[in-house]
Amino acid sequence: MLQVLRMLVGLSIFSGHWAEPYVGQLWPQGQIAIDIFFMIEGFLAMGYLSQPAVVDAVRWQVIGRRIVHIYPIYAMALVIGFGSCAPFAFANADGWTVKSWIGALFSGFALLPFFSTLVHGSVFPLNPPSWAIVLELFGFALLVGLRVHDAPRRLFVLWIGAALTYLVLGAIWRDPNAGWSSTHYWGGWPRMTMGFAGGALLWHLYGRYGARAPKIHPVCVLVLFASMHLPKIHFIGWPLLVIGVPLLVWSAASCSQPVWLKAVAVFAERNTLAIYLLGYPIMMIWRFADTIFMASPAFAGSLTGFVLVLCSLLAASMTVAHLQKNIENLRYCRV
Repeated sequence: MLQVLRMLVGLSIFSGHWAEPYVGQLWPQGQIAIDIFFMIEGFLAMGYLSQPAVVDAVRWQVIGRRIVHIYPIYAMALVIGFGSCAPFAFANADGWTVKSWIGALFSGFALLPFFSTLVHGSVFPLNPPSWAIVLELFGFALLVGLRVHDAPRRLFVLWIGAALTYLVLGAIWRDPNAGWSSTHYWGGWPRMTMGFAGGALLWHLYGRYGARAPKIHPVCVLVLFASMHLPKIHFIGWPLLVIGVPLLVWSAASCSQPVWLKAVAVFAERNTLAIYLLGYPIMMIWRFADTIFMASPAFAGSLTGFVLVLCSLLAASMTVAHLQKNIENLRYCRV
């Protein structure tokens, strides 16, 4: 179920970006998807890092394997985003210039933020959602560096420190969702650390008490995931973050596993990263195509238009994931 939720996070973010020109804010609490993503990543990473073969491995090798797994898909998505923004760069439209277009590519390859006014101030303007994947790499490296596979107290201190930092920044900026906007980019670091450390800490707690947890039906977990996106109350973000997200991850880890869930989980585990990273570039390619073929906004913003874009995203994601698998197989063959 955790793998399925990871995929749904990617689809949630994609659908939220798609809907902006047509219906405005589709998910009132859309930012919560990133918190769910980081907590799941922390939970799964802790399980991986606690395996005996990984515990005894050299730390830089563990981090290197993670980079090798993520970076090829990240780079492919960056290049696709680079191509999708080419019409704007050559036309000097939406603030783009050829110089900023090329600069954003090189900073993206280096995993560095590119502070500008492009794409509403996004720090990764060629593919705005990819900033979470970059922070995910740093979060994973933090867990590896701290050797927290057998140190839940250290994780708790890390979680408390990150949570307090986030709350202070939220109070200073008067924004309970501090960190998930371009103007408050640096606030995303303590919020990411809070999610990662919280997920890793939850893994330790689940290992101790998870066997006593009731087996919740997967549909109930899906309903909980969807309902967390819907409250329109602005300040609901804090209780959702502190209570709702851990509850969701715990429920997903302890839910029953019918046959259909296992089948979806296999697809999700294989394609989630590509779905997350390709969502925005594929959407931008379609929006440019709409202007060329003069598709009406009514069609582009319709359910049919969304399904068309979604199907192309899934097809592109499966293709890129297949390429990634071939790259990894080639690397193992050389080793």
